[in-house]
Amino acid sequence: MLKTEPLKGARWMCSREEAPAVVVIWTDWYASHLARFTALLTNPELAGRVAGIEMVGGQGVHANVSWRDDLPEELPVETLFTQSGWQQPKGWKIAQALWKRLNLLNPAVVLVPGDHPVAGLAAALWGKWKRRRTVLMTESTEADHAFFPIKEACKALLIRFLFDWAVGGGSSHLRYLERARFAAERVARFYDVVDNEFFNERSQAIRRHSTAGNFDLPERYFLYVGRLAEEKNVRGLIDAYLEYRLAGGRWSLVLVGDGPDRRVLERMAGACGYGLDIRFEGLRSTAELPQYYAFASCFVLPSTRDPWGLVANEAMAAGLPIIVSRACGCAEDLLMEGENGCGFDPDIPGDLAGCLSAVSALDADSLLDMGCRSEQIISQFSPAAWAAEVARIARA
Repeated sequence: MLKTEPLKGARWMCSREEAPAVVVIWTDWYASHLARFTALLTNPELAGRVAGIEMVGGQGVHANVSWRDDLPEELPVETLFTQSGWQQPKGWKIAQALWKRLNLLNPAVVLVPGDHPVAGLAAALWGKWKRRRTVLMTESTEADHAFFPIKEACKALLIRFLFDWAVGGGSSHLRYLERARFAAERVARFYDVVDNEFFNERSQAIRRHSTAGNFDLPERYFLYVGRLAEEKNVRGLIDAYLEYRLAGGRWSLVLVGDGPDRRVLERMAGACGYGLDIRFEGLRSTAELPQYYAFASCFVLPSTRDPWGLVANEAMAAGLPIIVSRACGCAEDLLMEGENGCGFDPDIPGDLAGCLSAVSALDADSLLDMGCRSEQIISQFSPAAWAAEVARIARA
């Protein structure tokens, strides 16, 4: 008989008599998931009627890199396999445990993640079997995978059959759902959000009471935060930075994160003539990130493929101009060219270096204005906006 691993402490449990209106499921919960879930808990229509399920609580999808913070004990969230990561247990075991948990919780609405096909299918089938409302949380876009007409037609048919509603992050996700002929009136937005208030208030507080030197940071620098992996195109960023410096640029480059490409990138940076101005800060917790956002002059997201790019939300909430690859799902919604930053095509040589030069040539007041514009734009993409969309679905 399958047994899930119990959580430490007296984590919340729900009986059939306390059936929540909404259950939200994610594979493993990071800071952005906590922000979204907390917003559901505090939404006036949903307060006290929301529960969460985390499938695995161990190592994340990228081997040897742990991104997950501990979940607060008081939250109504249960982890099915506390010590397991993405690669174990097998999908069918997670699906079986998930089905049992949903039977116990018996919610009216189930929010299903699109990043774990087997478990997501199980949760959606449970909802159809029990005649509950099923909602797909998706970050799929037309650009993030190869397009095969027959495969896409089958996928679209399955989505329309399994799900009553869908919620995506922005325009690129909604366009993908439209292509799948999912009913537009049953599509919601604002899935890709972070805790804007935390990043804004903490960064502002650090600026008021500290200097970059207090954290051993350069006076002016471009900032990257994220995994050091191929699809994030950090190699392309370092190449562009070298081109920028050879053209007379003076800002430093700070890289926060870890991943499979770190050693290669460190060797690459060390071999160029400006290696001392390229800083590898390693993996940092969510609580540590505001110190890097606080003193950065501009944030850069260079990905060659990225369903969204939540670090751009964080940087904008902290009041930074942004340079964003147009291959990122967030670019269409969060980047206003010339107003809060610069967009580039990662496949065009020199395009990113041109953005680095253009932004660093701006005076302090222009950079400040761009940062303020970032704050205005990202204020629309808030956890409260996401919770309002879920509440709309619940009462529909």
